[in-house]
Formats: sequence, structure tokens, C-alpha cells
Amino acid sequence: MRIEGGRLVGEQVEHLSSPNHSGMFDAGGPDTLILHYTACGSAASAISILSDPLRKVSAHLVVGRDGKITQLLPFDTIGWHAGRSSWETRSELNQFSLGIEIDNAGRLEQRQGRLYTWFEREIDRADAVAGVHRHEDVSTWWHSYPPGQLAVVEDLCRLLRSSYPIQYILGHEEVSPQRKVDPGPAFPLDELRQRLLSEVERPIAQSVPVAAERRDSTS
Repeated sequence: MRIEGGRLVGEQVEHLSSPNHSGMFDAGGPDTLILHYTACGSAASAISILSDPLRKVSAHLVVGRDGKITQLLPFDTIGWHAGRSSWETRSELNQFSLGIEIDNAGRLEQRQGRLYTWFEREIDRADAVAGVHRHEDVSTWWHSYPPGQLAVVEDLCRLLRSSYPIQYILGHEEVSPQRKVDPGPAFPLDELRQRLLSEVERPIAQSVPVAAERRDSTS
């Protein structure tokens, strides 16, 4: 994969356009990646929501369970994925970050020994993992991420870090801890972050025009 003009190029990449955005990043581009799970029944369902002007949410990329990537916004454009958010001294992180949505149902409910999504789809235990969320102290069940999907997400994060001045790789759960729990304990966020942010390669800053306007979603 490679990036040309703010767009991802590769065999497994499809481009659609979401109307939900707020102009362009300030000069220098985004310095943060925020990872999410979709909590939907499929990547197609998530893409539909992220492209719906009535929903007022969007992300730059959606990664399917099969590793297919859909880009909804160019990387020079502010999306509406973080919502009310803060990290260290900054808030309203949409204006600093790229959003990557990962096709995953999220937390599962166990009933009579069987596991179900919030939208009542049964999940085989082979596709689930028990884990304690970083903001909780009790183990619950979560939809697992296929190894191939995880590999694609890591490749994307590495590519984006080499192309933009990425300093932070964060979960939605970390920037909105009172509201969000994604990508959850089934996603190896700490390990991925440690690997990528310790690599010696440094990003190449890309200049982009100053944003004409800014708008944060309520997601």
C-alpha cells in the first residue's frame, strides 16, 4: 500500500465519499491515530452509517474482517469520529486525528452459556475472547479480531506514521473514557503502540492547507 495525494492506494482498497467532515487539517497534518470498533453487523453497515449525513459521524478508514479497506475521507480532511474527547492537554481530538474503524461487534452478552452481540447475533466462542477492559475490573466477553485484520490495521498505522507526523496511537476508550470502550481488550492496542512508536523510522511531515472550518461530532 501507499499514499498518493491523501488517498490510500492498494489492491484491497476501495474509495467512497462521506459528506461528514469539517474541512482540512492545519498545516503539518494530523499527529494522532484513533482506533475504533464499529459495533455493527458488517463493514458495509458501518460504512453506510459513516456516510449518512443525518448521523453526523465519519471516519477516514474502515477495515473489514477480511482485511478489505474502505477509505471514506482523504487524510488531509477532518472527520467526525472522536466526538467529545481529550488527551493530555488537548480536547476535541477530531481536529488532530485520523480515525480508523475496525469491523468488530464489540462487547458480547453471555446468556445460558451462549454469546450474543447487542444486535442479537450469536457469536461462536471460537470468535470471542474473555478480557478485562482497561477501565473496568471484571472480565467480560468480546468479539475477537481475526489475525489478518489485525495485520492490516498494523500495516495501516505504520504507513500513516511514515507519511504524517504521528505521535500518538490511541483507542477511543482512552480519549473518551466515560463514553466509549472501543477497541476493547480483544484488540492488542498496547502491544501495537509499543511496536510502532518505538520504531526508528520517523514520519515525513506533509503540509496541507489550513482548515476552513472545524466541527466535532457527538459520537
